[in-house]
Amino acid sequence: MRKKHVMDLTTGSVTKKLLTFVYPLLIANLLQHLYQATDNAVVGRFVGKEALAAVGSTSSATTLILNMIVGLAVGASIVNGNLLGAKKHVELRRSMHTSLVLAFFGGIVMAIVGNLVARPMLLFMSCPEDIVDDSLVYMRIILCGAPGTMLYNFGSGILRTHGDSKRPMFIMGISGLVNVILNLVFVLYFGMTVDGVAYATIISKYLSAICVLLILFDPKGEFKLTRKELKFNLKECMNIIKVGVPCGINGIVFSFSNVIVQGAVNSFGSVIIAGSVASNNITAFLYQILLAFYSACVSFSGQCYGALKPKRITKVVFTSLGLCCSFMMLVSLMLTLWPAPFLSIFNADPDVIVAGTVKLIIMSWSYVIYAASEIILGCLRGMRKTSISTGLNIFCICGIRLLWIWYICPLDPLNYGLLYLCYPVSYIFSLTGLVIYYVIAKKELEKKAAAAAGGA
Repeated sequence: MRKKHVMDLTTGSVTKKLLTFVYPLLIANLLQHLYQATDNAVVGRFVGKEALAAVGSTSSATTLILNMIVGLAVGASIVNGNLLGAKKHVELRRSMHTSLVLAFFGGIVMAIVGNLVARPMLLFMSCPEDIVDDSLVYMRIILCGAPGTMLYNFGSGILRTHGDSKRPMFIMGISGLVNVILNLVFVLYFGMTVDGVAYATIISKYLSAICVLLILFDPKGEFKLTRKELKFNLKECMNIIKVGVPCGINGIVFSFSNVIVQGAVNSFGSVIIAGSVASNNITAFLYQILLAFYSACVSFSGQCYGALKPKRITKVVFTSLGLCCSFMMLVSLMLTLWPAPFLSIFNADPDVIVAGTVKLIIMSWSYVIYAASEIILGCLRGMRKTSISTGLNIFCICGIRLLWIWYICPLDPLNYGLLYLCYPVSYIFSLTGLVIYYVIAKKELEKKAAAAAGGA
């Protein structure tokens, strides 16, 4: 395999390689978020706050439906990284082909299931009557893009596993630009509403999938995957499922708790929903920062786990915590001082801005804690510690949020700010549990590395 784009993450300066790996990943994540942000900005500014609420109210439900396959994509990245670090190249090649087959058929299943359960989910979330029809249209169209979404996630995961985070950035740049242009064309020129921004999004998703597949199947490229090898290998498929299913379950339960929270937000009416959506689109950029470091930790620790290098994983943890949390605090301070200019991008209604400011301030600082927990979670997953970490997240995040909604929110039912406080409280519990588990997992890996060194 040529070394033009790939990078060995088990050697060299952790800080230098981490920054080299993260910055294109961060840009790619930010561009990917422009899909949703552009949808919301276009409908919020050119259609109205009801359309903004309709688009934004579907995000938790859509994420819930797709999260199992997304979890399998994480599992595939972990397995591929472990095999690469252990230099098991034959098994790695089988695993990469299996990953793509799993992505394609999994995406089809999610598209079908998602369209069938879309309306019941919106009704379960107490979606207001004035936006439920538009929400359903948007959600069903977006779910038809599931195969493209999954192929891109699995394919770009293969690239990142090999240390290549730059080409996913370029792919997101191209598809993100296409999405922005099509949003404006469909809404302003053709007069479409939520359906126009949905179609723009799925076209962009399929474009990004095609681009990453062209890289992977390029006969002159680094990977040289072939159509003949596109088949399920039972052993590699089971490895992916074993590692990925806990990640998927974690995402599903995590999203379910967000669906419950969104249902509580929906009970306050379309203005509060619109403010929440506007805030979500801003804090989602913060999420892309922590997601970049989380993905980097999965890739770095995956290779280092395969190579039996526990000390390097610890360096990755502390370096990531210092870089990511410092930057998150700086951005959070800026959003706290000047919330209105950012919120007005999505809707200029004063009531919407007031409602959005409450959530924006709470969530931006919550994400500093969330970033720390996701960095540790990423390293644990790279070390194949997915089951117990999933259990911790289910209890510490989802359980705490549900208890908060059921027992704390009724104490002041008209205070939507009290509802949003369930986020920082749950992140504190999650961080505490994951730190304890990481210390235990690190000691296990140190013993394994020592035993392997003694046997050699």
